[in-house]
This record gives sequence, structure tokens and C-alpha cells, in this order.
Amino acid sequence: MGNAVQSEMVKHTLQEIYHRGGGFPRKPYVLALLTSHMIGMEPGFSYLKELQKDSITLRITGEDSIVDRMQPGELIKAVGNDDWIPQSFLSEKILREIDGIFLPILSFSLINDLLSLNDQRPFVRIILEALLQGKKVAALKTGSDPHDPYWKMKGMDKGPALLKRTLLQQLVQLKSMGITVISDNEKADFTPEMNKKTVISEETIRYAHQHNQTVIRIHSGSIITPLARDVAKELNILLKTF
Repeated sequence: MGNAVQSEMVKHTLQEIYHRGGGFPRKPYVLALLTSHMIGMEPGFSYLKELQKDSITLRITGEDSIVDRMQPGELIKAVGNDDWIPQSFLSEKILREIDGIFLPILSFSLINDLLSLNDQRPFVRIILEALLQGKKVAALKTGSDPHDPYWKMKGMDKGPALLKRTLLQQLVQLKSMGITVISDNEKADFTPEMNKKTVISEETIRYAHQHNQTVIRIHSGSIITPLARDVAKELNILLKTF
């Protein structure tokens, strides 16, 4: 039996074992990104408090706009969580470890920057990287849904129809990007999708070689087929896990 055929058999066997539940269950690790907005901040804070009652590990970071608006103690009390990461401390390591991102306050500026792919804004870059890595991103729509009852309660439901349609269209665009948009009576699900385990095959190695890569960074949980290892050694490509 040829090496290529053996490699394919091994790859599919490893995938099947993994899909059947190999490994221990763990709590989803979620990063909440807080920003400031004209409406919807209170519901966002309340939702965060309820979210923490679920079996998840939740860490929080805030943009300068909200840190400047509220004192640290006030913020901690509002969200019921003191596990904060300064925005300047966000790193690739944290992004690799999390299972998902939650946006409790969906501001107009954040939506616009997401839709325009403004990766110069740190939060937008983090969200885009998470989406491209297949991680879950969910957003509470209260602050950007003009038909939400909260808007009427705040007396902000009297805007022109065109403005309301524009806001709703933006929410639809966010959904098309892969962001789950939820209301305050829906539950955000961040359970890791185990079936998305990455398998590194011979084709991956040869593609890297064709593009003059000598080092391939591979997540520690990835599956590397025997043929992929052999080809990497043959082509002098280093498989570096992180």
C-alpha cells in the first residue's frame, strides 16, 4: 500500500476518533469586548452578568472610550467580573486560547468599522482574526436594533424610517460575516465545535513549500499525518507547535 493511501487512511481514522469525543470536556473560554455607546449599555452589562452564571470562563477587556467614561470600580460592579485584560495586553496567545468573542454593546462605530474591515481598530482586528480562525463571535443587538423595546423605553424609537432600515441592514450584514446576532432573551452558545479539528496533510506541507515557507506554525491540538511529517522532513520545513 502506498504512503499516500496510508496517510489518507490514518487521517480519516484520527478524525473519526476525535469526532467521537476523544478528550475531556472543558468550559468554553470567552472574551467579552466592551465599548461605549449612546444606547444599550445597561442591557449589555446585565446580559454579561447572566452569561457568567453559565459554565464558561469569561474575561473582559474594554476600549478607551468606555474606560474613559466609567471608573474601574464602576465597570467591575456593572458587569460583575473583575477578570479584566487591558486592551494593550491583548495578544495572539489570548486569541489562540479563547473559544469565542462576545460583544455585549454593539455600537454604531463598531459596526461600521467591522463592515469596512477597519483592522486598524484593535477590537475589529481581534474580531476579524477570530472569525477567520473559525471561532464563535456573538453580539447582543439591543444597542443597534431600533425595533428593540429598549429603544422605546428610552424614547429613541421616533427616528426616520430610512435610518431604522439602515441599522437593520447593517445587522443583516454582520450575520453574513459570521457574527451571531442575538436578543437579550436568547442564549449565546460558545461551546467549542470539536468537529473543526485541523488536520495537517501532505498537501498543506507542499503548499507551504511552493510559497517558500520554511516554518509552519501549527496549533498544539492539530493532527499531523505521518506522510505530512515525512514530506516536511524531506523539504526541510519545520513544524512548530504553539
